[in-house]
Amino acid sequence: MKIGLIGLDTSHSEIFTRLLNDSSDPHHVAGGTITHAFPVFSEDLPISRDRFLHYKEIVENKYKVKIVENIDLFMKSVDAVLLATVDGRNHLLWLKNIVHYKKPIFIDKPIVMSSDELKTVVELSENFQTPIMSSSSLRYAQSITNKETSDIVSAYIYGPLPQQQAMPGYFWYGIHSLEMIVTLFGTDIVTIKKEKYENYELLYLTFATNRQVIFRGDYDWHNRFGGIIHYKEQIETFKLWQDEQPYYRNLLVEIIAFFNTSKSPVSLDETAQIIKLIEQINSLE
Repeated sequence: MKIGLIGLDTSHSEIFTRLLNDSSDPHHVAGGTITHAFPVFSEDLPISRDRFLHYKEIVENKYKVKIVENIDLFMKSVDAVLLATVDGRNHLLWLKNIVHYKKPIFIDKPIVMSSDELKTVVELSENFQTPIMSSSSLRYAQSITNKETSDIVSAYIYGPLPQQQAMPGYFWYGIHSLEMIVTLFGTDIVTIKKEKYENYELLYLTFATNRQVIFRGDYDWHNRFGGIIHYKEQIETFKLWQDEQPYYRNLLVEIIAFFNTSKSPVSLDETAQIIKLIEQINSLE
């Protein structure tokens, strides 16, 4: 399977390409190869602009991916698309440019920047019969997928929550921890409380089942996603950075299956609920 990559301005550009294209990598994912890349970055977003040339160099020269700057040629050269620009503000625009080709599309986080935009994504998917998937890699981390969720009573979850003005609040890094929480607890959240401190914030979530989650988000970036889960009769701790399999690999396994079947393991309805949750959290002071 030939896979096209839109966006060369994020570490995912290198990670996805390495895991799919390098068969010698110990975590190689078979079933598809990134063969073409459409070079995209956002001039007004430093995390995009300042990393573009670095990742373009790696993808093009190290992994021999063909750079194509004509979107029609790009789409006709591939079987499926990874829309992986770091800037969530442009995802809907790019989707509008490619959805009519009717090829499976994975949209990296954040899928879009509002519930209204998400409604448009759903409409485009339905109107053009184009399958669309979006998911955080943390949803498929070993420490999450191996958990029995039915007996969970409560949890303390922690992770990085660096801020980006262009993607405020939980749209950038916070969305990953929220997807981890939703995977374990579902989306039936009835109360939300937020407390802000100098270097971090605490989020208190109560679910319709009376289960509770406390999330601590550190404003400084780090890679330590983890938590403590309370069951009725035991307590389990988990640290994603210690998992044997990297969560990006597990996500790519799901993406390749989606590209082959056109059936997303994460519904757009659930994705819409996550976007709505982010909007609710961001509205709190």
